[in-house]
Amino acid sequence: MGRDVDARAHAFAGGRKAHALVTGGAGFIGSHCVKALLARGYAVTSMDNLSRGNGGAIAALKRTADEGSFRVVEGDLGRVEDIEWAFTGSNLGVDVVFHFAAIAYVGESMADPLRYYRNITVNTVNLLRVMDAHGVNNMIYSSTCATYGNVEKLPITESTPTKPINPYGKSKLYAENVIKDYALANPKFKTAILRYFNVFGSDPDGVLGELPRAELREHGRISGACFDAAMGKVDKLTVMGTKHPTRDGTTIRDFVHVIDLVDAHIAVAEKNKWDNPPSLYNVGTGSGVSMREFVDACKNVTGKQIEVYYREEPRPGDYAEVYANVDKIKHELGWSAKYTDLSESLAHAWKFRQKFSGDTWD
Repeated sequence: MGRDVDARAHAFAGGRKAHALVTGGAGFIGSHCVKALLARGYAVTSMDNLSRGNGGAIAALKRTADEGSFRVVEGDLGRVEDIEWAFTGSNLGVDVVFHFAAIAYVGESMADPLRYYRNITVNTVNLLRVMDAHGVNNMIYSSTCATYGNVEKLPITESTPTKPINPYGKSKLYAENVIKDYALANPKFKTAILRYFNVFGSDPDGVLGELPRAELREHGRISGACFDAAMGKVDKLTVMGTKHPTRDGTTIRDFVHVIDLVDAHIAVAEKNKWDNPPSLYNVGTGSGVSMREFVDACKNVTGKQIEVYYREEPRPGDYAEVYANVDKIKHELGWSAKYTDLSESLAHAWKFRQKFSGDTWD
């Protein structure tokens, strides 16, 4: 690690190596955040129950981490005693919490809403209780554009009204409100809420990426579904919703590369852009891509003849079009997406996905 990189983490912690707790550290986004934090000189504790995360990601991170810099807690935010162990099982006090842990499928949330409210909203309450008990006052919360729902005006700014239309977006918004209320009652507590748009891509070096579990394919991201079809895991790719009021009838999304998303989270910590009341930032590219355009790009990147079935029926709980206005994060953090070429980002993800002929990374 370069001396200038290490200095950022040390300065943040008052001269010693800063210690970050990453919830959901074995997940797609969380594991990329762990890798980036380690590269910047942080000590990191990952907490994940591995219900959706991958043990393979943890193994890959262990291989790249300096000795003593990476600690793994297999625990559940639904159990306060597990959270306590994440905070107390190390001789380093926790300086900042990056809170990624959450289940995150819109369709699944429509079918099992109580699971989402418990996993996202209640578990955030549990985490804040333990943070409060240990005097940890810095958090970066990974939220979602699903809090906005169907909007009347695009692009979406941070002041766009929040009207979520599915339990995933609602549970995230409720968690945001919990954080805001806690901050109101605790003046020392500072946080930032990042509402990110549709994350995809992979670490360009191929060490980390997304490997959807077979049982979750019906709910997964469009990139994973495209790759499954390209690899023959499924007979065809199904895209739902062809009569939306968009340029080609399919939904339009703002696809942001996972590396850019992680860089935005870390920029908050290193530039001290959390606050009380919480800072709020959209994280996206500022432009939208339709599902048809995305699938065509995926075909080109994989070089495969993917059979696509376009269903007129929309996906339950879905919204027609979202893309971000990113002026605020650009102005206040100096952040903007670097990976804006759709094919390049898909190529990163495809490079990783081809390493696995099976469905497990454990």
